[in-house]
Amino acid sequence: MGRLIRTDFHIHTNHSPCGSPEATPLAVARAAQEAGLEAIAITDHVERPADYAAPRAVREELRGYAGDLRVYVGCEADVGAGENPSISREYAAEMDLVLFSPSHLDRLGPHALDGLGPPQIAALALAFTRAAIETGYADMIAHPFHVPMTGVPPFGQLVAAANESDLRDVLAMAADAGVAMEVNPRFLRADPAAAMWLFRLFIEAGCKVAINSDSHHPSGIGCRGPRFATEDDLRAIGISEEHLFRIEDRVTRALR
Repeated sequence: MGRLIRTDFHIHTNHSPCGSPEATPLAVARAAQEAGLEAIAITDHVERPADYAAPRAVREELRGYAGDLRVYVGCEADVGAGENPSISREYAAEMDLVLFSPSHLDRLGPHALDGLGPPQIAALALAFTRAAIETGYADMIAHPFHVPMTGVPPFGQLVAAANESDLRDVLAMAADAGVAMEVNPRFLRADPAAAMWLFRLFIEAGCKVAINSDSHHPSGIGCRGPRFATEDDLRAIGISEEHLFRIEDRVTRALR
């Protein structure tokens, strides 16, 4: 039996506003190698034109890395239902990997969620997911149903409130388009019932999955630490090597 957690394709450095000062690109690469990973992707936020230079700066800083780890440089982009995505197809073609977040609902405005309950917010997250897939250059959907906004219901409540038929339709769309879904063991640890149900749906729909940390500090790279569920926990819900996303399968490969 091989290892499930041998890659981590969602990592932030100090080139993201949320990244810790210690998370330099070189520190990230070294931490991933220490964790025994085979490959990583650095995916700093590209939410506005001012962020476009971040992946290019990461590439430049990585010139000093001489390890055996395969390091890819991509981005975490934003998309909103009915709005333009934060990156273009041409920009996506420069990236090794493009993650789209359907969870940054603040793109709708500071008060857009006022008065909305969990079903309405979950529906918006699904609409954002559909919009990301429809761009044609999303490789992966990052942290589904995790909306990092003050006052928004947590992951488990949004998963429970999602319309199952609509969710299955969106996942079928993702599978057909070759868009992978992120599995973060942190949510399996924090809310096992919701995460087990959602992650099993990914597999049932035929989606490839990527086991990612969404780390903002080198210590969490490779899903290390007590906040994350274990490989045994992931296998217990039916995830195996055959379900894992491979960098060679990325949608953006065809853009080059």
